[in-house]
Amino acid sequence: MIEWATESGRLHGLPQWLARVVGTACLTGVASALAALPATATSAQETRLPDTVTISGKVLDEVTGDPISGVVVRLTAPGLTLVSDEEGGFAIERIVRGSYQVHLIHPDYLRLDGDLEVERSGELALRMTPIAAPGSDMITGVVGIVTDRASGRPVPEVVARLPGVGRTARTDDEGRFILAELPPGRHEVAFSHLGYQPRSVSVEVQAGHATRLQVTLAVDAIALDPIEVEVERRQANLDRVGFYQRREDGWGHFVEHDELEYAARVTDALTRFPGVTTVPDPRMPSRQFLALRRMGAPCFPAVYLDGVPIGDARSVAGINDIVSPLAVAGIEIYRGTAGTPPQYWGTSSSCGAVLIWLRRGG
Repeated sequence: MIEWATESGRLHGLPQWLARVVGTACLTGVASALAALPATATSAQETRLPDTVTISGKVLDEVTGDPISGVVVRLTAPGLTLVSDEEGGFAIERIVRGSYQVHLIHPDYLRLDGDLEVERSGELALRMTPIAAPGSDMITGVVGIVTDRASGRPVPEVVARLPGVGRTARTDDEGRFILAELPPGRHEVAFSHLGYQPRSVSVEVQAGHATRLQVTLAVDAIALDPIEVEVERRQANLDRVGFYQRREDGWGHFVEHDELEYAARVTDALTRFPGVTTVPDPRMPSRQFLALRRMGAPCFPAVYLDGVPIGDARSVAGINDIVSPLAVAGIEIYRGTAGTPPQYWGTSSSCGAVLIWLRRGG
């Protein structure tokens, strides 16, 4: 566990943050002065600490040291969401002393998560690591499903091997497998399972793409059905959060990065779906909020950015202001509670949910 301790508080568990916390009086040598005070005086000072404090922060680029604007700063315990200004600054006012979970999100930087222990008012400087090669975190390999030829049911515990590379995988309870991080080129994938006829498939693996296979195994030595091969651009972070699995389950609407490349705003690529619309901001008509139609009237769904809630019916999220279409890996839209993954049910689950996933570097 990494820990930084100062007059403001302690920051735990942030290996990439390179954080620096400076107390309001730290520059005048208060740390050494406090060490010289008697224990009773120190105790008296502690009893006079206010119940709430104010923390001002700044987010900086780890490489250049420049301030980063537009960073979403989320404290999950009080449900507080802030966005850093042009100078990278943000302020957390009147926060109760204690421990909080903190998330920092920006499309051009690696996401930061950790625990913040607040003890006194002060300043917090955080450094975010830029994404060296956006979109490079793609699966290069083979993913697929193995089923029984006669029944069509998935076959678990099938061994998928690449003898030439020395890689092995097993199908799960749903017959799914993945062989990632393969060198591009042609490979022979051998499938075997006790009670089934062994089978080999020749596939062409392309860099930054996943070759999808649907393989059937037969119990008897009879002619095999043709193998269906589909090559798609499959992002590892979307696979990790269950995006592709939910898309195959058939609930909701799904958009990937390729469909957003020519969209001026994120909402432009979503209003083509039934029941999805936009509502103008009364104070600024050119600003559009994403809304879903329910009972003939628009309602505002819960919006999640990389799994972190940033808006709902009580606090509408202006997603066009927070994220650029070029930074999005994929978007999921669910209308109403039906089909919405249980982990994203919340105060606006009756209206629906919008899940936005950002592109990640390698």
